[in-house]
Amino acid sequence: MQSLKKQLKPQKGSMDSNVLSTRSSTSDVVGRKLTDPSRIGDLAELYAITWLWDEGFEVFYNAGATGAIDVIGIKDGEVYLFDVKTKGKNTHMPSRTPKQKALGVQFLEFDPIKRKLRCVKHRKF
Repeated sequence: MQSLKKQLKPQKGSMDSNVLSTRSSTSDVVGRKLTDPSRIGDLAELYAITWLWDEGFEVFYNAGATGAIDVIGIKDGEVYLFDVKTKGKNTHMPSRTPKQKALGVQFLEFDPIKRKLRCVKHRKF
């Protein structure tokens, strides 16, 4: 039976000669740099999950790539809905969609440079 596992190959020009990686579909640079914005977003979500665990939440995440909610947290019998946003240079925090407002979704903002996460305070309208 043929293995479904894809063999990783060393990439030429990577930062360390012993770093194994697969090529990014959007960049020629591979190795330790996170070059694809979706990879940075994935990192932000994983960081949010571990942060919520550390805060005492039971955590469930959206296995799909779309939707109004990225992470569901349960703590002390209360359910919290989170959408994780990555802080960018010279960008402002987007507004919650009407659906997110109706559901009570809270934004968690991840700063990839400082590796810090914060819960965004939303205005109540």
